[in-house]
Amino acid sequence: MSQQWDQYALVESWFKSRNFAQMNINSYNQFVDDKLNEIIHENKTITPKIEEVRIELEDIEVLKPRIVEADGSPRNDFYPMEARMRNRTYSAPLFLTMRLLRRDVEQDVKKTYIGELPVMLKSKLCHLQGKTAEELISMGEDPMDFGGYFVINGSEKALTAQEVLSSDRILITESADDKTSAEVISTKGAFKGRVRVTRAKDGLLSVSFPASPRKLRLFVLLKALGLKSEKEINDAFPALNEVMNDVMINMEAMDVKDEEEALDRIGKYVAPGQVIDYRLRRAQEVIDAFLLPHIGDKKEDRRAKAYFLATMATRAIERANGLRGQDDKDNYANKRLELSGKLMEHLFRHSFKYFIKDLTFQIDRTVTRRRKLNISTVVRPGAVTERILFGMSTGNWIGRSTGVSRFMDRVNYLGPLTEFRKVKSPLNKNRELYEARDVHGTHWGRLCCIETPDGPQCGLVKNLGLFSEVTQDVKPEPVEKLLKGMDVYLK
Repeated sequence: MSQQWDQYALVESWFKSRNFAQMNINSYNQFVDDKLNEIIHENKTITPKIEEVRIELEDIEVLKPRIVEADGSPRNDFYPMEARMRNRTYSAPLFLTMRLLRRDVEQDVKKTYIGELPVMLKSKLCHLQGKTAEELISMGEDPMDFGGYFVINGSEKALTAQEVLSSDRILITESADDKTSAEVISTKGAFKGRVRVTRAKDGLLSVSFPASPRKLRLFVLLKALGLKSEKEINDAFPALNEVMNDVMINMEAMDVKDEEEALDRIGKYVAPGQVIDYRLRRAQEVIDAFLLPHIGDKKEDRRAKAYFLATMATRAIERANGLRGQDDKDNYANKRLELSGKLMEHLFRHSFKYFIKDLTFQIDRTVTRRRKLNISTVVRPGAVTERILFGMSTGNWIGRSTGVSRFMDRVNYLGPLTEFRKVKSPLNKNRELYEARDVHGTHWGRLCCIETPDGPQCGLVKNLGLFSEVTQDVKPEPVEKLLKGMDVYLK
């Protein structure tokens, strides 16, 4: 009996020390700390159509939530309860340091207000963080409330975790016509492209990626990526008989002699009818930008891309010869959950792209009308705010996802707790998809095998287990540095 009570004490201490919404709060904090600056860095130089004018972006700063009254006076003691009562959005102002240059001469530098960012309750930006129960009561808040949601136009909105296939991970699949494919979803910033290496029944290997020629031979692409000799191509593959057999078949079928001819083969598709110099340059741009961007987008990254493609081809050959199994897309090792911070990152990146587009339009219009050009006249803060608030109000997200943002269920205390554990799959609810809806062995300890709605959403909307936690993104650079220090070859 004492052992049973000890178990209850352990469970009770777990729930006392853990917040149900903590993983969403941590995800949002990571978005504010790291991802905002990453998005700014991706777009650090803005070049309008007007020549000799450019804007350089530097640090972005997010303040604590505040409200600007009708008379224009700002007030910093703006708490979530006031936002609920007055049908306002609990948001924080964003300030971006912008530098305007004309003919490489600095014209204007200013820390500019660019819009509002909705603030998650109990996050590091929120006034409620770290407050005692008495202080929370004085602010009109329930001390038992767990946070992890937003107040948008007076309504409490929470973001549903989205279940997606893992990026940058090689998955082996087979098609009905006996073709074996190795595919990877390569992701960098806002760009997400599917790269597929396919082995036909006769052993020939082809590759497809965004903007690539149809039925592009893999070995032609390897030549274009800088593997010049037959020995270099052979060394990229393991010395297995089955693999080397397919390598020899593809080597004999390769009809290009050198790197330039291989690049020209790609250039004739991406820039048809152009002169050879332009074709070669355009082919190199396509390879750098659209082929495996997670490895890099510079010339020195091409050899690493070639070795990665050789690895993909090796796995497809091994699967075709029965040396390895087919990958299961329903296995949770091949899935990732996008929490509030990742979803806000997608939304802010989309909104910021629109802000840049609007900024370049305002600069072009100002110069065309011969007006004085300065930062204050070309920045329109509503461009960011409108896009973010539209997504959070309607639930329509980037990538045609719907129902991402939803009203908080406040029927009882347990209602929001279960809502916060929901996980939604992006698959079409009107299709059968028996395997995707079924309970998988890897759900054990992670997802509840019972809690799922009836009807079309059955098996597509799931619930995290009470004890399951979702870890955050980590940067690969420290791991790469450690491996290099141990003399493990990278790139």
